[in-house]
Amino acid sequence: MNHHKIKTRIFLVGCPRSGTTLLQEMLDTHSQIAIAPETHFMRLFWQKKDVYGNLYEDENYYKLIADIIALPEFTEMELNQDKFRQLALEKNRDYGSLFNLLLEEFAVLKKAQIVGEKTPHHLRYIEPIYKFFPSALFINIIRDPRAVVNSWRKVYWSTGSIIGDARIWHKDMNIINHLPIQIKPSVLTIYYEKLVLESEKTLQNICDFIGVEFEPRMLNFYQRNTSSVNVEREPWKANAKQPLNPELINRWQSELSASMILDIETLVWNDMIRIGYKLNSNLFKLLFRLSKLFLSQKRSQIKQQIKTLINKK
Repeated sequence: MNHHKIKTRIFLVGCPRSGTTLLQEMLDTHSQIAIAPETHFMRLFWQKKDVYGNLYEDENYYKLIADIIALPEFTEMELNQDKFRQLALEKNRDYGSLFNLLLEEFAVLKKAQIVGEKTPHHLRYIEPIYKFFPSALFINIIRDPRAVVNSWRKVYWSTGSIIGDARIWHKDMNIINHLPIQIKPSVLTIYYEKLVLESEKTLQNICDFIGVEFEPRMLNFYQRNTSSVNVEREPWKANAKQPLNPELINRWQSELSASMILDIETLVWNDMIRIGYKLNSNLFKLLFRLSKLFLSQKRSQIKQQIKTLINKK
């Protein structure tokens, strides 16, 4: 048994393209903290419990272990396959134990007391992760929806429409609000804009939340050479390897048309007001656009219902 004691587990979550990679790079620079790249553990493995079946059957358990080892991130974490397989066979056969083993092995390798993982999507799995790790901490990062949607236009997982992408942001914003009351103290919400413009103060808050001293080297995150972010595989993360650039904050203003901005704000204006982002569009325009959206939605629902009726005959 190694005598390495991991004090805390942290999970960096948020709507994708909100700055989780930047936060990962900053925290990973801390001498006591190691943040693993995106494992998508919950979506790829835990959510497929039915596919893997009973893990007490060797065949199923070996398959799950093999699939975890096959992740490109497993290689990027520089973990030893044989050692992981060996240790997995000594553990309880459940998803929490395997997820924990992945984090533990990463912490041992990095000689870190605090280990974390950054999968933005784990925002949607806070409750089951909390069940695995009741002492886990979650850092949820929020970014201006107009910047997020603008950024999504350049990546392959966009829904293909401004309105569709804005809906996803809206959905993600409401997850934290609906968490069970006992989980809420384990979640710290920070803003991308503040992380960039008031880095030291924001990182100080995060360090206090985690229970470590702030280290100035965290501000020079871009100077180190690490494998934690693979820009070749994920080119959209290139900025996280550069010094902070406040110009990225408002880039959406020059890249989105007025009607795109109106579409985004029409869908998420209430979230924006609630979390403190200023609207560009005036309220009358928003209300007018909102009623048009509502009517076209109703129209397509009615069409759908008519279709269903016709098909039944």
